[in-house]
Amino acid sequence: MRRASSVLLSLLPLFALACNGQSSAAPPDDDGGTGDGGPTTFLYTPKGCSYSFEPQASLGFKNLALDDTGAVSATNGVPQRVRLGLGGGVAKGKPGYADPTTTAAFTWETAEANHAAKVRFGTSASAMTSTQSGYAWTVPASIGPATNLHEVHVCGLTPGTTYYYQVGGGPSGSEVWSATQSFTTLPTSGTIKIGIFGDARDNDTVWQIVHQRMKELAVDIMLVPGDVVDLGADEGQYQNWLDSIWKDPKNPGQFLTLGQQLIVPIDGNHENDSVQSFANWAIPSDSQHPHPETYASLDVGSVHFVLIDDLYVSQIVGKSVPTEAADQLTWLNADLTAADADRTAHPFIVALSHRGLYSTSLHSADGDVIATRGALAPLYDKYKVDLAFNGHDHEYERSYPLHANTTDPTKAPTVGMGMPWTQYIINAGAGADPYGLQGSVQPYSAKQQYFCGKATACAQYPYIGLYSVLTATSSSLTMDAYGIVPGATTYMSDTKIDTVTVNPQ
Repeated sequence: MRRASSVLLSLLPLFALACNGQSSAAPPDDDGGTGDGGPTTFLYTPKGCSYSFEPQASLGFKNLALDDTGAVSATNGVPQRVRLGLGGGVAKGKPGYADPTTTAAFTWETAEANHAAKVRFGTSASAMTSTQSGYAWTVPASIGPATNLHEVHVCGLTPGTTYYYQVGGGPSGSEVWSATQSFTTLPTSGTIKIGIFGDARDNDTVWQIVHQRMKELAVDIMLVPGDVVDLGADEGQYQNWLDSIWKDPKNPGQFLTLGQQLIVPIDGNHENDSVQSFANWAIPSDSQHPHPETYASLDVGSVHFVLIDDLYVSQIVGKSVPTEAADQLTWLNADLTAADADRTAHPFIVALSHRGLYSTSLHSADGDVIATRGALAPLYDKYKVDLAFNGHDHEYERSYPLHANTTDPTKAPTVGMGMPWTQYIINAGAGADPYGLQGSVQPYSAKQQYFCGKATACAQYPYIGLYSVLTATSSSLTMDAYGIVPGATTYMSDTKIDTVTVNPQ
């Protein structure tokens, strides 16, 4: 049910398993999931998991079906671009809440439409004895081709454990499987590394370099605040960008990060909540919350991460609030309430969304950016969010600790040198064409770094892209930002352009 939230109404003045067996699904209605007509209802409940996922009927997915033993072509049924994502619910502290220490979601494509949707896995490449099943569907053709996708969620895994797996399936004795890949579930404690980078949409070579750095650094998880591709409805762009991070360019017989390291993106304005963007990634969501995959949260070591697709909050004008934005802000208020009450176990809160809330670059004064600031920054103040990562402006920029002007988001925030307030970080150089300073540097801006992009750099901005790594321990959270040096083959040859450490509040 869609409704305006009480928390939003109060804020309006501020911003004028290692388990075998079949999964279950509710029967489809209308066109029976055959792709002959209207929307379908399809509820996927992974075996051994405490959550269900219902694809939005408005997305128009066709041929929704559970795994079966129908025929699979040995050529057109080969799994492609296998990626590792995360399922689970979005209600912190409730059963089924997304948990990267025990849960994984596997998504892949095939050239043909079939219902093969299994993963077989184990802690040894020679003993992948556990099997879990999922579902398959087809995304209708848009700018690019129709796409046949398959997804399996697995719960009950052991934290901090390396698993080997293959995806595929088909009739007994004639199954078609992918090559063997491996991944490691996140540990529950200790030192954990998180890669954060955004805006890859113009240059897949730089995007690939960023992922080479993520592999070398052995990050435990990657989070992306939007704009992986330039045009979210173009399936061909997803295929190109995913291909570039699947097989290792230095060793085609090995893999880079896709399917090896967990990646959770949230949409930016270039994805624009397209059908293809929702189809291509496994993002925490559940059937109990509206607008699935437009918001999510998860606990990673000592950090609580919250991700918001800010398309709808960017459309708030005065007291005109899209229903989707009202629902998102209701959820965000509840999530941050739970996170702030859980500081003993997870002392840090980090938020990600696309539009740069405090910037000195191209989009700094755009109306949609100001609206997003008015919606999100007061909540970050209220719940003492430590870091907020954004993209959108193709640069690196970090603010001083800030408190928003809670009566008018067009006015300057309060700067608190040394205060435990929110620091806003834009790291948007994972392949996007560069921007630069568009006006005077603002008093709230502590650090700016621009880049030249493409395959070359210039004397003033000697980098072709950007990325950042968060290192979390039980007592500190450190962000290191890097500029990619042209021709550098290792992160140690890149330039560390900024470092900030946050202590528990």
